Amino acid sequence: MKREVTKRVKITAKGSKNRKETRELTLMSLPAIIWYGLFCYLPLFGIFFAFKHFTPRPGESLFKNLFINSPWAGLSNFSFLLRSSDMPGIIFNTLFYNIIFLAAGIVIPVFLAIFLVELHGKHLSGLVQMVTVLPYFLSYVIVGYCVYGFLATDEGQINHLLKMFGSNAIQWYQSPGYWRFILIITEIWKSTGYSMVIFLCAITAIDRTLYESAMLDGARFMERVRHITIPLLRPTISTIFILRIGSILSSDFGLFYQVPLDSNSLQSVTQTLDVYVYKALMQQANFSYSAAASFLQSVVGCILLVGANLIIKRIDEDSSLG
Repeated sequence: MKREVTKRVKITAKGSKNRKETRELTLMSLPAIIWYGLFCYLPLFGIFFAFKHFTPRPGESLFKNLFINSPWAGLSNFSFLLRSSDMPGIIFNTLFYNIIFLAAGIVIPVFLAIFLVELHGKHLSGLVQMVTVLPYFLSYVIVGYCVYGFLATDEGQINHLLKMFGSNAIQWYQSPGYWRFILIITEIWKSTGYSMVIFLCAITAIDRTLYESAMLDGARFMERVRHITIPLLRPTISTIFILRIGSILSSDFGLFYQVPLDSNSLQSVTQTLDVYVYKALMQQANFSYSAAASFLQSVVGCILLVGANLIIKRIDEDSSLG
């Protein structure tokens, strides 16, 4: 009897302790829950804009204008969006840039992290990390003006160099042909450092005895990378690939709007779906089409994310998201 009572007391004390820990963890996560509720779940009612002919009436609330005054449009907003003459070019730009960013955003940081681990000087390694990661923390407003400092017609550094060598200055912001390359270089410069840190953490977690054994067996640097580092980085690479493939129809608004300074001459190479949504909303006040475009992005991204995860799961179950 005594043993049963003691056992029950211990179970009760343990349950009380668990409840206390749960309450503490819940309180700690409360700010994140509130943030997600306000900025991720509450705005979901905006999906209705995609299925409505939004016709606001002055002096009436947003909810009344949306749910009462605006008639249902069905899929007509999506139909109009897909039939738009600008849409093929916009989708091409979005996919073109994102495919390049996806490949470069994995390959370059992986090899940069691999070679950074091999640097023996701690100060040099720290300096390289700082220089490569710093651009990630700059806003695209600042990056846009930095690019302008290089490309400005009269004061730009590149045009100064061209004039020194006897060439004519280039009107960069009226020349679309250069901007695919400029935008790709800018994105790689800004994001490579952050991605490199992720892969660097994964590499430092690899058991060093594997490398020591390989070195004793006479394996060279590239052989160690090929047979040890890359295979053990596969789960991290797969995770980043799956997450990025889900946003292949999305683009960084700052990169395509702030960096080219919204130049009309460059729209053929800088207008992506996100820029189109912004302009449809802010310049044309077309809530329905912008909501339809944004909703289409989310649906296609979700399908691609789930599909990529299923394919990777069939190839290597340990590298999938579950």
